[in-house]
Amino acid sequence: MAPTLISGLTLSATALLFRAVARARTTSFNVQGLPILLEALKARDAQLDIKGKGKALYGVGESTDLGTQGILTVCNHNSVVDDPMAWASMPITTYMPFASPSSVSRNSRWTLGARDIMFTNAFLRKFFAWGQVLDTERGGGIFQPAVDEAIKILQSGGWLHIFPEGKVNQRNINPEGGLIRFKWGVSRILMDSKTLPEIIPMWISGFDTVMPEPRSVPKWLPRRGGKVTVTYGQPVTDRIRPLIDEWRRLAGNQQGTVGVGGVWEKQGSSPSGQEQRRTREAGRLADGHERTLRIKICEVLQESVRKLGEAVERGEGRFERGEWCQSVAGINRQSKS
Repeated sequence: MAPTLISGLTLSATALLFRAVARARTTSFNVQGLPILLEALKARDAQLDIKGKGKALYGVGESTDLGTQGILTVCNHNSVVDDPMAWASMPITTYMPFASPSSVSRNSRWTLGARDIMFTNAFLRKFFAWGQVLDTERGGGIFQPAVDEAIKILQSGGWLHIFPEGKVNQRNINPEGGLIRFKWGVSRILMDSKTLPEIIPMWISGFDTVMPEPRSVPKWLPRRGGKVTVTYGQPVTDRIRPLIDEWRRLAGNQQGTVGVGGVWEKQGSSPSGQEQRRTREAGRLADGHERTLRIKICEVLQESVRKLGEAVERGEGRFERGEWCQSVAGINRQSKS
């Protein structure tokens, strides 16, 4: 999907609206480590300049055999307004009227959104598509078309943002605290991207005070008084790379494309794409080693995000006060014992 004026307007209007909401409804909106993401975007743009503009795939860069290194941000999920309010942390010049529609699209995240919540009628389907959200079927598995599209976006140099917990994580939902186990979709996205993206952990805190679960009517109105932080951590790409190299070695010994690159084309007498998809869904590829690697990749990503969150929540004094924490389980229970 190439960038359009209406897509640029949708992304810009939404980001600027929630920039205003963040400043009007919170007592503080603290951003740490933003230059890490901005430098990654700048490095990505340098790659695109070297490769030439060509025909854009998803409005980012040209499609090549290996593609352009994209960016994957991986974050805890704290409330229903995490996306888009987290992007109030981006410079205002990211958006129209300070940037062109193509620049807005290139420097805005793509993400996956639940079909049963975000794509429930014709208007919302258009709105979220313009807002660079991929229509994702809950329970559809990690080999569904939306995940294939996410892989293609990364390969074209796009920025993909993921909440691997898969649902909002707050005290009333998860009383013990701690991160919910990361879903395997993020592993598959990394395993099947021909060029490993730059992987940046993120941590958001205090969003649960803006939109707590449950909340009274009007449910759509952000609550006042929260202290919100958005923190970008150092890339963990090099920690993931050995696992991806191991997967590529295993995948290279299989017949067909096995979905690498988000493609399931039949090659010669090799098994059809749907056959390979079913094999991978069942975790049988490479004698089950693929499934093992999926788990390991998720564990590394989750621990990277957790450690970043622990540092943030410790700095906020949550451990000292015995408050509920999303990074470590049992803190509030320990304070009562």
